Amino acid sequence: MRIKKHIIIFAFIVINLSLSGQEQKPIQKDTTLSGKIDEVTVTAFRSPYNIFNIPAPVNVISPLQLEMGNSLTTVEALNQVSGVLMHNGTLNTNRLTIRGIGARTPYATNKIKAYFGEIPLTSGDGETTLEDLENSAISRVEIIKGPSSSLFGAGLAGVVLFYPKSVTSDFVQNQTTIGSFGTIKNLLSAGISAKNINIFAHGSVLKSDGYRENNETNRTNLLLNSAWEISPTTQLQILLKGTKMKAYIPSSLDLTTFEQTPEKAAANWQNAKGNEEYTNGQFGVTLNFTLENYQKISAATFGSFKNADELRPFNRLGENSDYLGWRAYYQKQFEGENSRITLSSGIEFFRENYRWSTFSNGNNDVLSDNREKRQYENLFVQLESGFSERLFISAGLNGNLTRFYYTDYYTENGDQSGEQHYQPAISPRLGVNVVVNRNISVFGNISHGFSTPTFEETLLPAGEINPDIKPENGWSSEIGFRSQWSGRVQFSASYYRIYIKNLLVARRTGEDAYIGVNAGKSEHPGLETELRWNLTNPKHYPSLMISGTATFANYHFTEFTDLNVDYSGKQIPGTTKNTWFALANFSATKSLSFNIWHRFTGEMPVNDSNSGFSDPFGITNFEGRFNTKINRLKLQLHAGIQNIFDVHYASMLAVNAPSVGGGLPRYYYPGNPRNYFVSLLIGLE
Repeated sequence: MRIKKHIIIFAFIVINLSLSGQEQKPIQKDTTLSGKIDEVTVTAFRSPYNIFNIPAPVNVISPLQLEMGNSLTTVEALNQVSGVLMHNGTLNTNRLTIRGIGARTPYATNKIKAYFGEIPLTSGDGETTLEDLENSAISRVEIIKGPSSSLFGAGLAGVVLFYPKSVTSDFVQNQTTIGSFGTIKNLLSAGISAKNINIFAHGSVLKSDGYRENNETNRTNLLLNSAWEISPTTQLQILLKGTKMKAYIPSSLDLTTFEQTPEKAAANWQNAKGNEEYTNGQFGVTLNFTLENYQKISAATFGSFKNADELRPFNRLGENSDYLGWRAYYQKQFEGENSRITLSSGIEFFRENYRWSTFSNGNNDVLSDNREKRQYENLFVQLESGFSERLFISAGLNGNLTRFYYTDYYTENGDQSGEQHYQPAISPRLGVNVVVNRNISVFGNISHGFSTPTFEETLLPAGEINPDIKPENGWSSEIGFRSQWSGRVQFSASYYRIYIKNLLVARRTGEDAYIGVNAGKSEHPGLETELRWNLTNPKHYPSLMISGTATFANYHFTEFTDLNVDYSGKQIPGTTKNTWFALANFSATKSLSFNIWHRFTGEMPVNDSNSGFSDPFGITNFEGRFNTKINRLKLQLHAGIQNIFDVHYASMLAVNAPSVGGGLPRYYYPGNPRNYFVSLLIGLE
């Protein structure tokens, strides 16, 4: 009934707005930190559209936002987006949540689809790894918030699209960053732009001792992105990415240790020198054809391999995985006198092999040996229509079929082999945008999404597969507006409600033991706002721009009973009711600029019962940047202070952490205290 009510209200507003107003022509340019809203182009729905006209909750993160702070991870950039919360335990332990979805995952990110170019960053069971990404290799990020299955399949929380950098001219540059806690990062990148081919190559090495004990990190990244124009109508793109990582794990802390000695590692992880080490390689090859009569065909293949080893206090985990996939996409555009209709359709195949084993720490005896084959297919169709320069409608439909095949090679405790076939999931999406006048546009959308269980969530207590477990699925409804005034002030706001049923609960039975059940329903209502204001003309110096985002939400269980305990009405752990971000950018000259920003995060429950909460906190950062160019020589000096006021806070929660050995639950990952960085870039263009 609630969803129907939102549909009726939304339809009433659209009908009334479409009867009045002035025309607004889209302008498609690259966005900057101070760019106008009508200069932002979005390609998340496979076609370039002015964000002023897009009927969906899409945010764009620009290169300047990615470069803010020490740029060691994407955490700072992602946390500038309303409705998005990136928990950051260490350089190799993060959890991304969108609109409160995925917050109960203990140490990783799931229920979100992510892509780097054409390469999926999400495994076949829905887990996404973002720790490998190098900010300086990303041109921009687009985030679709909420269910977006019409194009991307399983991803109840949304989709994050990372676009790799490409080049338009020849260059070579080296950048060295030195920071607190023994941190040093060096990157070398080069670009070649010839008549028919463009190549971008990038390599980086990161070493850090970390703020805490047992916190050292060593990471090497390599990237090659090339585009070859075979003919005026045919283009070949090749993307290669590799990572080698070894990172020690300090783990989470109990409340007493967190408050008194946050630099400590958890005793059991410190004693075991717990760490993870892996090598990961990925590729994507895309062939694009532009045909007559406004037709496009895109065919892509992608793949990955990963070899990993993790030493833990209770055992050693060895992992080996690889996947291969294909994606085909067709687009046809129909032009009318005052309208344009774009029909898109496609299919995606994904095949993954994942093998994992555990061994005892003492004599290296085999404790388990497993293999899982994960397969899914997505079939999608999308129709976008601009009936005029003021009314834009987008509708899509996705069909998904997912299957898991599990083989147990360690049968001393019985053969637990089995398979899981999920019912086909059909997910529609409908969005409408109305340009009221040159200053205001209103949008609304209704969409369905789902997330399949991870393998651990499909198991019963004895280890056998639970054939009755179901994917989480939900509906989202949203209405909002975007506005711009005099080219200097932009403001947007949207209200949404997401209803999720068949709520998946990974019930913890130990440090590395889970049982999955469908335990109820949750509701995710929220209000998001964004503001950007150029107080002076951004084309003249000095200039001052302020911007900010805010989220007000109440993500809670509506029906949730686990082990005969009713948690209905409780706030979902790992979520907060309010966050806000504020930034001031001052450009003294064309070469010299300063940023100061503050991010506030409210209190968060640490468990389902809401028996404890983390403290609210606000972190303030400052940086300065100097750029100059002497003939072909480019110089950039970038330095800053992070956590200026040395706030003690929890940067990540291990939600629902168990009490092990009679000790206190270890919920808290301490954030870094006040720290510094300086970066020097030297390049030739």
